[in-house]
Amino acid sequence: MNYGEIVRGQFLKHRSAVWCLRILVALFLFATYAPLLALDVPFWTDLSGTAAFPWFAALFDPAVFDLAVDAFFNLLMGTLPFAVAIWFLTRGRPRRGLLVAWCLLHVALFLCIQGARPDWRKPVRDYVRDAHAADANAVWPPVRHHPQRRLSEFSFTPPLHKGALVPGAAVEAPPDAIWPYFVLGSDNLGNDVLTRVLYGTRVSLTIGIVAIAIDVLIGIALGAMAGYFGGWVDDLLMFFTQVVLVIPLLFLILFIMSVVEKPTIYHVMLVIALVGWPSVMRLVRGEFLRQREIDYVTAARALGVTSRRIMFRHIVPNTLAPVFVYATFGVAGAILLESTIAFLGLGDPSAPSWGQMLRIGYENKDTGRHLIWTGGLAIFAMVLVINVIGEALRDALDPKLRR
Repeated sequence: MNYGEIVRGQFLKHRSAVWCLRILVALFLFATYAPLLALDVPFWTDLSGTAAFPWFAALFDPAVFDLAVDAFFNLLMGTLPFAVAIWFLTRGRPRRGLLVAWCLLHVALFLCIQGARPDWRKPVRDYVRDAHAADANAVWPPVRHHPQRRLSEFSFTPPLHKGALVPGAAVEAPPDAIWPYFVLGSDNLGNDVLTRVLYGTRVSLTIGIVAIAIDVLIGIALGAMAGYFGGWVDDLLMFFTQVVLVIPLLFLILFIMSVVEKPTIYHVMLVIALVGWPSVMRLVRGEFLRQREIDYVTAARALGVTSRRIMFRHIVPNTLAPVFVYATFGVAGAILLESTIAFLGLGDPSAPSWGQMLRIGYENKDTGRHLIWTGGLAIFAMVLVINVIGEALRDALDPKLRR
């Protein structure tokens, strides 16, 4: 039994963590296949005897999905089944090269699409307009709403008046809405709350994972140099780390976001990454200070192995266990921090963020309480699930805490 099998066996003993992992996978699948569940573009239309499939054209149309996050997940809808097939065809032990090739292919396709995203606004607008006019000749997703589009773009009717919230499904929908059903109500701009919660999962997962990935890369690189070389290198890097740590977190976020003219989710990712790497750096540095005195490092030096190879080939793999635990909790912290930034009004106004829902509900307390409950419960559920998984992972990776 190898180390991975031992960790897996210990993790499976935590039944609550296993269920939370299943919930997290379900949330990821809901986020990935969100356009199949909620979108105001029909799958198929048959108008005047001509069949068309505007839904496929809309997936990478910047007029429909202007965020790169949506394009990434829309592409993942098609490539994810291949990764699952690789996993099962290799009997649960996938070849590392195949999965790496799949990841590189997915990223390459995403960059190609982002570099040359055609603007199909005209044909998509025509199909949506005609399909709404002849509703019986079209097949729609279950929820016919867009997460962030203002209704005036595709409804061909006057936009909703600001401040006219639809608190719940039982109330009458605005007369100029594309689709008159709001399961969880609408916000002050007429956007469907259920659709924004669904697509907001994409934003939260992306910001959490990408920001912590940047944190981990920076922290491992700086921590490895400080812990391995020591001396003035360690002193200099630790001094810089302490400077970053003493700066108040909220003040730093407010300062950085205030100098950005038009904040986007990329700025939010960068801000979270800039304030999170010192914790990883100190963790890796401490592990390096311990690992560099062990016999296998001394033997590698005696054999003439280069310092870079010793650091990243021999020592780093032995320091990843606590880093994985930190990264798990860090994703939950990054989601909370992103929600805080959006609640303060410093995030991307066009992104369907859960924190933005809280802010709209707070600003419209009389008619927007459903936004507070919906956004708050979404944040609570996501953070709770990730923290439970992190607790079980910490117990499984630490030999002293194993059952």
